[in-house]
Amino acid sequence: MTDLVVIVPSRGRPASVDRLVRACALTCRADTRLHFAFDLDDPHLEANIKAAGGHAYMLGKRDTLTGWTNKIAARVVRAPAGGARYGPVAAMASFGDDHLPVTVGWDEQLLAALPEHGGYSYPNDERRDDVPEACVISTPIVAELGWFCYPGVTHWYNDNIWRDIGAGAGCLTYCPHVIVRHLHPNVTGQPGDQTYADAAESFNADLGAYQRWKLRESAHHINIVRGVRAAAAASV
Repeated sequence: MTDLVVIVPSRGRPASVDRLVRACALTCRADTRLHFAFDLDDPHLEANIKAAGGHAYMLGKRDTLTGWTNKIAARVVRAPAGGARYGPVAAMASFGDDHLPVTVGWDEQLLAALPEHGGYSYPNDERRDDVPEACVISTPIVAELGWFCYPGVTHWYNDNIWRDIGAGAGCLTYCPHVIVRHLHPNVTGQPGDQTYADAAESFNADLGAYQRWKLRESAHHINIVRGVRAAAAASV
């Protein structure tokens, strides 16, 4: 069984893809696989594929962070039936291409921090600790929900939703000693690029979608996760 698949949609940033690949080669200690997603209309597509360095990637029409993440997550969920090249997977993670693992064995530690019977864990990204901007989720939870990122948002507030579900179901663990830096322009002071600008356009719409989810659907999704954990506990 593969321990962890890290899902990374990326657009226009081959240098960031290369940086993440190199960092993972230096720091991963579990059986961890990167799985990228690239838009076919990306002017840097060939460079992105080269930077992926032999790691898995998916190609398709331009999509959002949520769209790409869920497409790859669905492939991972189907892995025992041949839907991916690495067999069954214990957990998945959502990273941006602007995340940088620093702690050696970060993957082992985040996997070990997942609560018994499944849940959510997240590292210290040196940006904020109240939400999991990089999040690890047990695969059975993703399978039962039917998504990794809530389909009602396109980019923003996924981290709030992961937090709300994990905390509500009593299965969210923060690991302050595990460093996976989020090299966002707000942290680095560097100017943003077109990919950041494009994502910013959906902020208000995603905020509204998150607020509606919290009112209408959050309790349902929390109960689904509770059910997954109860079923896992009962099977032991």
